[in-house]
Amino acid sequence: MVDDEEQARIALLGQLREALRGVIDIKRYAWDARGYLTLDGPAQRDERDFYRALAQRCAAFGVVPHAWRERRGDVVVTLRPAPAIGAPRWRWPVVLFIATLLTTTLTGALNELDGCVITAEQLWRLLTPAGLAAGLPFSLTLIGILLAHELGHYLMARRHGEAAGLPHFIPLPPPLSITGTLGAVIVQQAPQRDRRTILEVGIAGPLAGMLVAVPALLYGLSISPVGPLPAELAGCTILQEGDSLLTLAAERLVLGQTLPAGGVDVWLSPVAFGAWIGLLVTMINLLPVGQLDGGHIAYAVLGRSARYLGGATIAACLIAGALVPDATMWLTMGLMGLFIGVRHPLPVDDITPLGAGHRALACAGLLLFLVLLLPVPLRVLGGP
Repeated sequence: MVDDEEQARIALLGQLREALRGVIDIKRYAWDARGYLTLDGPAQRDERDFYRALAQRCAAFGVVPHAWRERRGDVVVTLRPAPAIGAPRWRWPVVLFIATLLTTTLTGALNELDGCVITAEQLWRLLTPAGLAAGLPFSLTLIGILLAHELGHYLMARRHGEAAGLPHFIPLPPPLSITGTLGAVIVQQAPQRDRRTILEVGIAGPLAGMLVAVPALLYGLSISPVGPLPAELAGCTILQEGDSLLTLAAERLVLGQTLPAGGVDVWLSPVAFGAWIGLLVTMINLLPVGQLDGGHIAYAVLGRSARYLGGATIAACLIAGALVPDATMWLTMGLMGLFIGVRHPLPVDDITPLGAGHRALACAGLLLFLVLLLPVPLRVLGGP
């Protein structure tokens, strides 16, 4: 005997078969524990037009189709209620932003202290207004780059009607970090629309951050002293920043030479060091792993096969960190990649392919990664 709920489901399925005629030939169907209906069968529209037609037909039923293609070629469609997109919450983002501004300012102030051993008197002066002010050039530079980066993601997501939250900065006080922060993230409250949206939102952050980072780097280099490397470090530890194609070009443009060379190097000003850290963070974000920006770009182009590229990237980071001298930071990046994972959430529409313009945009993301690539991010000179 068929109960009322089952009769309603049978009636709904019949209506859907009729509504979706010419879009998908339904061969299999099932309801899950949440009451969502999943349909399975061959598509009857070109993939460039399939999802648009599917969504239009499903709108009359008050549901949003989530569509992807199985390996056998059939299309799977799950029908779900439309997600509610509320106003973004701002309290925690503001609190975390202020905390990160404080930790990066403390880090910048610590970087300006003289001597290898920090005394109690220096630490006391560090907490005065004048002491904290010394850390602002580094802090404001780095925060400006990170904020531009995250706002690029946020504004592009909102432009596409995505349910994205405000940026959440992650403070990390010294001496746990040489930056004072672990960066910032935006929480996506619902699946993204399609691969084109994933690509545009993913690459908007790095491009927006570069608009702040490049001018800051050029200005910071213009006020950075150039001088000899110390012959003896007397127990001190000095971090020597690595160079990318971009920083080498900036040094040539501003200083007229690429450094270090001839026993001299550029001693980065706080602004230049903040810009360098911002570029390093951008490079890490462009690794094609999981839900990093580079992972978004890779998924937009490769779909679910992007996880293989992510796995290969993590393996390369671990191998480089273990075998290449002075490249242990790559080991950290590899471990971070293992923590993040290689899988990327499916968008609502995983059928519609990228056009030529979006593929060119993805190539721009790859080019940016290569320009920012630091083979040896940091060298440690001296030590106890």
